[in-house]
Amino acid sequence: MNILITIVLGVAVVLLTLSALIAVERLATGPSQLDRSISSDLLVAVVIAAVGVWAVAKRQDTEIAMILLLSMLGFTGAVSVARMVGERVVHRRSDDKKEAQK
Repeated sequence: MNILITIVLGVAVVLLTLSALIAVERLATGPSQLDRSISSDLLVAVVIAAVGVWAVAKRQDTEIAMILLLSMLGFTGAVSVARMVGERVVHRRSDDKKEAQK
């Protein structure tokens, strides 16, 4: 393998590890459920990127199915969190309107 590719892959592994540590810290200490949901979504993205880096390092294309499956899982999770937050906003607005009418 080329020395430049080895250096780039090494930097990518270090950055992905740092990102995963930050996400795990936010997952453990996040003050709200939304923070924890976002950090778990970040962890899925880090795993997807790590599988991609590993596939490049090993020069294998069999991991594409795993990357696709993890991407669909991450997308579904992000949409679920967005719907949950959207429903909370709608409930808060309707509660505010009820209080304003009193």
